[in-house]
Amino acid sequence: MLWRALAFVFNRIPVRWQRRILDRANPRFLVGVAGVGVDATGRLLLARHRFGSPPWRLLGGFIHRRESFPEALRRELEEETGLAIEVGPILEANTGSRWARVEVVYAYRVVGSAPVSESEVDEVRAFAADDLPPMRIDQRGLIERHGADVAAWARTRTDPATIGVPPRKEGRP
Repeated sequence: MLWRALAFVFNRIPVRWQRRILDRANPRFLVGVAGVGVDATGRLLLARHRFGSPPWRLLGGFIHRRESFPEALRRELEEETGLAIEVGPILEANTGSRWARVEVVYAYRVVGSAPVSESEVDEVRAFAADDLPPMRIDQRGLIERHGADVAAWARTRTDPATIGVPPRKEGRP
């Protein structure tokens, strides 16, 4: 009975005030996107980041307002690495391991590259699934659950061909 009375009152409040009430009453989440990617040989791509620990992680980042998840993943990889990618299927959507974050994880494959002058990434390297560097356990789990499926998906794609990852190493300041 109380819920009906509250609904009756709430529905008579102007919509702009309803939105403000709902906005203040709900928790905030950062929304991000990440990718499990492969090169031409099906090896998994990881980036050694300048910040955070452990340094080897999947690539991705936060989405911008009015940006789709695939657009955000393409933009983040281009900004951080210079790699052009084809975004594949969604692998998982989950909450962050340490903070209030919602993350959508996609498969991707490399289709081109361009040089990047400054980046938060020191190095991008392809690894065999059984030879991964030390990395976050949640991201290792993503690779273990989906790495073979991402490589299989990439093999079905033919236009444009997946290319190898050009060496990208920068010394730390």
